[in-house]
Amino acid sequence: MYFENVLILGSKAPYKIPNISVKEIFSSNGSAELASLYNKNYKDEKIIHTCVIGARSFLKLKDINKRVIDSMPDNLIVRDNNDISEDLSKLFANDINIYKFTKREQFLFQSKFFRQGLINLIRAEYNYENFLPKRLKHIFNGLFKYGFLGVSSGFFALLSAAEKYPNSNLIISFLNFCGGSHYYETGKMTLNRGNIDKILMNNLLESIKKRILIVDKEIAINFKLKEFKGKILDI
Repeated sequence: MYFENVLILGSKAPYKIPNISVKEIFSSNGSAELASLYNKNYKDEKIIHTCVIGARSFLKLKDINKRVIDSMPDNLIVRDNNDISEDLSKLFANDINIYKFTKREQFLFQSKFFRQGLINLIRAEYNYENFLPKRLKHIFNGLFKYGFLGVSSGFFALLSAAEKYPNSNLIISFLNFCGGSHYYETGKMTLNRGNIDKILMNNLLESIKKRILIVDKEIAINFKLKEFKGKILDI
């Protein structure tokens, strides 16, 4: 294990927040509020909070919008900035750093973290749909019209943490890499997107995978990850 810890928070129910000192928290969409719950227990430490969002869903889903804004993150990573024209910084009461990716840029960013790079990503997107005609249409639209999304926002938060802290433990709670409902009962990660996460998790570079500790024992077993066995915050 490494000396420094980074926490990645997902939205799977029920959530559990590790009781361990960390350098930075990475959240995604509505799970941003969990960073605030964590910080209440570590008031004496200055912990950076970075939230990853998809701009269109952030603006469309007011419940998620409020959770992100109220958490007052230090940094906001926007994955689809080409889809919007609004200045998101005006929505926040605090000073915030906003890092913008176009759909293409965020997809190319992801390629650095998988064994076969873009090949893994394209193969995963091919499996977004179950039937051949839909698969071919999805690939065509991704290449020539709308662009590809790749991993979920929670997974993207993990990749962002892995790049920023190349020598840290990556402690995950609660990403499941398979899709499903959120603990906050607004929206969900589709099973199609979850299937992409599952495929890409199995192709994640070993140099990153070996640094992961995940709270969920079943997920740890499924993806051959180390289980986090430390204390959980009583919230």
